[in-house]
Amino acid sequence: MTGLLLAVAAASVRLPAAAQDLPDPIAMTTDPADRAVLPEVARVIGSGKPDRAALDALLVKLPRPTPLREMVQAMRAETISYDDTGGAASAIEEALRLLPDDPRPKMIATHIFTFNGAPQRAADIWLQASRIAPWLARRSDRYEMNALIGRLVDVGDRARADRVSARLGEIGYSMGLAPERSSAALAKVREAIRAGDEAAALQGVTAISDPSQQLSLYIDRRYATLWPRIAEWSGSDLRQQQVRYLEELRSDWQATDDIETAVPYARQLQSLRAYDAVVALFLPLLDKVAPGDPAPATEFLTSTVSRALNVLERRDEAKALLARVDAAFTDRSNARSLNIEGGYVSLPSMDAKWDEVIAHADVFLARAKEMGYSVNSSATATVQGYRACALSRTGRAEEAQQASNEIMRAARQMPSVALNLVICRGEINVGRKLLVSLLSDEATRDTALRYVQPFTVERETAWSRLTTPTWKAIAAAPEVRAAAEKVGRILPAPLLETLPPGFDPYRLPPSQRGGGATS
Repeated sequence: MTGLLLAVAAASVRLPAAAQDLPDPIAMTTDPADRAVLPEVARVIGSGKPDRAALDALLVKLPRPTPLREMVQAMRAETISYDDTGGAASAIEEALRLLPDDPRPKMIATHIFTFNGAPQRAADIWLQASRIAPWLARRSDRYEMNALIGRLVDVGDRARADRVSARLGEIGYSMGLAPERSSAALAKVREAIRAGDEAAALQGVTAISDPSQQLSLYIDRRYATLWPRIAEWSGSDLRQQQVRYLEELRSDWQATDDIETAVPYARQLQSLRAYDAVVALFLPLLDKVAPGDPAPATEFLTSTVSRALNVLERRDEAKALLARVDAAFTDRSNARSLNIEGGYVSLPSMDAKWDEVIAHADVFLARAKEMGYSVNSSATATVQGYRACALSRTGRAEEAQQASNEIMRAARQMPSVALNLVICRGEINVGRKLLVSLLSDEATRDTALRYVQPFTVERETAWSRLTTPTWKAIAAAPEVRAAAEKVGRILPAPLLETLPPGFDPYRLPPSQRGGGATS
């Protein structure tokens, strides 16, 4: 959370000139009874970390709907948001009603509703705040914005997700890394196509830096007018843009040499099967993790590196890494540590160790249930999918069918989870029907089109040996190919599977080279 109301009310930070136009609840306080409480409000605010009891006591002394009360109520909502999401939602609703033109409660509300199961409300409120005070919206937390956009996609609201991403780009959001910058550009292109503005879409193509996101346009007939421009800019195989994007990710990491910028670079290298590079470059960063509150994104880098180790058949090291980082998260109520638990599910899935998958999935799902909406629904669904697959593969048919039915009912919201489950279970006929259905739905088409593209397997795992024949049989079915060609296209050869020629992933940041930067 940003603590924006606390900071502004306490006048403890320098704000841009535009902040002078914000409503000032303290200056608006003219009632003698409220003014008598001002010194106590200042004392509580000045503490930096007001507790719930102190804020509750202030509300008792501010019984009427005044700006000062709503400032305190917004602070209270922020303070209790981690422990009492229901109470936080009620508190911030009151503040929103009484301070409708103040963007600061809206920023707090964005956080609360993002992690309270109401991402669409959060998005609408954030968009309002971004129009009232773009400078304030630019201070939005990166993790929070990614969570908001991800949860909008999870509930099938791609249009809202695009509006938020596009708005981040419009206001010059500086907290985002290369993936977010590319996502904002992609969102603007999709928005332009929806609006029938082909010229704006063509102009925006060059700002999409992630070639995988360009690929989503390159295989979808909704964007066929952009195909020549994409090929001209990125090459017909997207290799030119692939090099540029890798260099951008590497530059971001070199500039900071931290875990947060390492994650997108590591993920991209892993997607291109550069497993040795992932381990060599990023395992040393995780050696520095100490107990307490690990640096932002530690859990995501850990998951990426552990999977690379597992593919390289360094399984003991992969498990040891998960255990070491898991132990560093001493606060078990923190949803961040649950990502490590997800790693414990993922690794045995790669090796088809189904009993381990079920055991770890049960732990993950129990913890996720306790944490409620603070856990991303797509993460929970992914683990449920692994569990359903494992139940099926171990002959626990009744349990497997029940778990599978739940996932299939949510196929429109989580298409990749449903497809992966069907593929894991070897259900070719079910998979054909599902893929045709997903191709016909505009909300799931981009995911479905990925599943019909050609691909190769370089390093086999137990999982790939199990799933590849079924996947290829589903994608090759005549009715699937016909449905795909109607709404998109199937490329003649795999794209973006390996590192482009000439790119050196081992080029280290200056702090690790022991010298200055080189060109």
